[in-house]
Order: sequence, then structure tokens, then C-alpha cells
Amino acid sequence: MEYETDYVIVAGVAWIRRTRVETSSGRVEESMWLTTFDGDQPESHKADAGTMSVERGEIAGTAWDLSWSALAAPFETPHRLLRRIAPTRLTTTPAVEVHGRIGDRVLSGAPGHTAHLSGIRHARTWGWAHASTADGRWAHLLTASAPPLPRASQYADERRAPGLPLAHSRVEPPRLTVGPYVVDAPVPSFIGLRYLDTDGSEIWCYHSEAARLRGRGGDFSGAAMEIAMREPIPGWRVAE
Repeated sequence: MEYETDYVIVAGVAWIRRTRVETSSGRVEESMWLTTFDGDQPESHKADAGTMSVERGEIAGTAWDLSWSALAAPFETPHRLLRRIAPTRLTTTPAVEVHGRIGDRVLSGAPGHTAHLSGIRHARTWGWAHASTADGRWAHLLTASAPPLPRASQYADERRAPGLPLAHSRVEPPRLTVGPYVVDAPVPSFIGLRYLDTDGSEIWCYHSEAARLRGRGGDFSGAAMEIAMREPIPGWRVAE
């Protein structure tokens, strides 16, 4: 059993995610999500992945064709000392400039970031936030429960790579605190997606592109933020 995910986020515009999950029962699911944030509320659509990729595809009548170039070097999570026992791994390119088109929207040097995740199962729960700008500045927060590891929490920015994941953290929806950073977003700006984990269970992942992330002298608006749980958050919207 294993999973593998790629995504690209165009800050404040769209989140495009492709994932393959093979469960312990032998079920294989390859899915593509297109989530857009142009209206009053985000909209998300899911389809069989087929030949689509995060670079190009079409779901529910909205096509995308994208390319990007890195503005910052990638980094890996968790810390290298923990990777042998971690059930999941994440490689993030924390700042990119995106070109192309999503629907009718033309992008020329739009800020964003990309990531690749893989492992034998997802983290059980997590709180995450990421901000990036057109000039290559960025900030990244993560706190996650991923047994057999204890809860791991870390932060990083363009001046400081992620260290050992020992930061103080607190998840209080719709607010997240990791180390010296705090991030929050209006509840209506979140949209929930249901992920399949490798044991056949579901994860409720709530994502916003309207967060404010601040700390260590930085103050970013329009940041990405996620809160993921093993049960739905009462009253929060979930895409069908």
C-alpha cells in the first residue's frame, strides 16, 4: 500500500492536485482535483486522473495549461534524521513563477509553489500554511501527527531552512500557530476535500487561499492554509 501526490498552487487563484492511492485491500484510485478561488467561495471538482497532470488537463469545462520556473531551492520534510521511520515524505519547491492559462485566466509570472508527497500512508492529522510572493519570498509552517513519529512541527522561510521538527504548535480551527508564526483565515474561505488513505479510511482536508500568515517580521496576505482531520469539522463546507 502506498500513495503519491503532486500539486501546484497558484497563490490565491487555483490548487491543482493529482494523486494515486493503493490501499491495503488492493483498491487503486488515481484522481485529479481542480480547485479555484476566483469567486466568493472556492469551487472544487474531482475526476479520474487519466492522462491529466498538474501541468495540463480539463475538469468540468475548465482547462489548464501551465509551466513554471523555480525561484527558490526545494527542501524535504521531515528532517533527514526521521525519514527512515516517517510514513510520509514531502518535497516542496517553495516559490515558483507560473505561466499559462487556467480557464479564461492568463497567468504571466504569477507567484505559487509546488510539492510532491509520497509514502505508505498520509499523516493522521495536520495543520499547514504556505505563502510565496512574486519576488521569491516565502514562509512555510507544518504540524503533523504521523505515527510512529511523535507530533512534528516546524517552520521555514527564505532565510531559514527547516530544522528539527520540535517547534511549539497549536491547531485551533480556523487558526494555526507554529513557532513564531500564526495564520488564520475566514471559515467561508475554506473548502473541504475527502482524501482516501491507504488503509481505506478517509481524511477531511480543509483548504483556504485567503489566509493571513505573520511572524518573524513577515506579514503575508493571500496565503494557503490547510487543516486536516479524521472527522469532518461541523458546519464547514465539503466539496461533493
